[in-house]
Amino acid sequence: MATPPDAFADNPSLAAQMRPALIKYFKRKAGSAVDAEDLAQDVLVRALTHPGWKTPAQAKGYIFRIAVNRWRDLRRRRQTHGVSVEWNEEAEKKIGVESSPECVLIRREELLQVVEVLDGLSERTRTVLMLMKLEQMTAATVADILGISASAVTKHLAQAMERLGKLRRRQSWL
Repeated sequence: MATPPDAFADNPSLAAQMRPALIKYFKRKAGSAVDAEDLAQDVLVRALTHPGWKTPAQAKGYIFRIAVNRWRDLRRRRQTHGVSVEWNEEAEKKIGVESSPECVLIRREELLQVVEVLDGLSERTRTVLMLMKLEQMTAATVADILGISASAVTKHLAQAMERLGKLRRRQSWL
């Protein structure tokens, strides 16, 4: 008797079997256990909602194809947005802080709001902010790189800092 086409889509043991390999793959690629967990979960949700597996090998192949595509999409998005925010687990261990789930959820929400503000900036304003604040470049250096005046660089930076300041003031009222 043939196996029904959706037999592997609803198989929790397939997810349990594939999860460690996916986490290992994503941890090697992303360098972060938290990102690896999130990406593996996303892949498994996408894969296990897809009906039509005929064999376990077909399901596994499809899952790894989703994983490769998901990693490419994430890398492409990071390159186009120019922002990569990662949780530093080693720093947390050194501090000795055990974060409660509520605290982690609040911080994650705050981080998403910061990313929204950054996404709302023009590409040039975001670039100026990143070069000056993250790369510690001077306004003159940024102006030379972007081919604009130092005054324009200062205006872009002020605009970005104003938007981030508004967000910070809103968050402090929450």
